[in-house]
Amino acid sequence: MLRPDQAIEKLGNFNTPAKCINSNTPSLVLIKKEQGEGKLIDIVMSWIIDCNDFMNISRKMNASQVKQTAIMIMNDFYFMNIADINFVFNRAKKGYYGNLYESLDGMKIYLWFDQYATERAQTAFDDQLNEHSKIKENRL
Repeated sequence: MLRPDQAIEKLGNFNTPAKCINSNTPSLVLIKKEQGEGKLIDIVMSWIIDCNDFMNISRKMNASQVKQTAIMIMNDFYFMNIADINFVFNRAKKGYYGNLYESLDGMKIYLWFDQYATERAQTAFDDQLNEHSKIKENRL
């Protein structure tokens, strides 16, 4: 599995929700099934730790906060894939989700994922609607 520092290079071209959805990278639920819950938690924790280290903030997350946040992401955003995870954290590093005001915590990270999940769902819906329209046009 790619580490966050490797993924930024290898998955950098997945820079929209649509590209992430169609990336064919493994979903969190698939990783959990194939490698176990502990391995998935470690993978998600590595992304959080990378982000925590990347940000120049005075109040960083501790190990317990990192693990709890990873578990919440695993449980609630299991449908996302590795490209999605990379995309959310890269956006955060670029300030897309707003100023952190000198601290990073689980709630902020969770809200990034929640916001992205809404955007991702809308993208998937729009893509299906467009595909349906194309099929309908071809029948006429």
